Amino acid sequence: MISSITFRSGYPTGLRGIGTRTIEFNPRLNTLYGPNGSGKTTILRALATATGCAQGGWSTDVSLVSYDPKAETTADHSERAVAVEPPPFEASVQWDERPVFYQDCYVSSEESFLESDYMERNAHLRSSGEKRIGLVNELIDFIEERFLTYRLPRNVRPTLLLDEVDNHIGIAAQSILWEEIVSQLSRKYQLIIASHSIFPILLQRDNNLRRDTVVMLEQHYGEICVNQLGRAVEYFNRGR
Repeated sequence: MISSITFRSGYPTGLRGIGTRTIEFNPRLNTLYGPNGSGKTTILRALATATGCAQGGWSTDVSLVSYDPKAETTADHSERAVAVEPPPFEASVQWDERPVFYQDCYVSSEESFLESDYMERNAHLRSSGEKRIGLVNELIDFIEERFLTYRLPRNVRPTLLLDEVDNHIGIAAQSILWEEIVSQLSRKYQLIIASHSIFPILLQRDNNLRRDTVVMLEQHYGEICVNQLGRAVEYFNRGR
């Protein structure tokens, strides 16, 4: 698991939402949230570089992973320093050496979680019932098989670093992605996701039992997005 990152020098320390503060991550779902240029991708790439998967894919060969939980203590988190160019910056990352997977879904959208026409091809996802549940579970199985996570021992809880995982899908598919798919994946994996979607904010407010971490990289950005969504709903209702 990745516990935290602290930027020591370089341009990220000048960003309002990053600076030199320590950004901490919980073991389940973490969302990096903010407008373009706020530092979401910078954080993910620094984490990927520090854990050895900056070129994408796994930090280690998952087919060869063996992990002994008895050997772990709470002090097993190692701190790694990483320098990235261009532009140069330095960051310290707390990580327990478990496998990490990095995918830039914005660049490789054809390999993202949901294809752009997934909702159209699977109409049952827009309804309720057993067929919908079956399709969601089928998609989760597909994701896990593609990531080869089925090869990992059960006691290994890997980290998935996902950049713009929902960049190319509509709002209906985003709802399913965040409410059902991401929430189920977070039971097995630590997720650190950069996103513009409004759903991480709405779900955190809607359910006080969720323990999601939303790292807000621009002050009041969440409130601005929620207010704009409310205006859009009002506009829609007036036109009906």
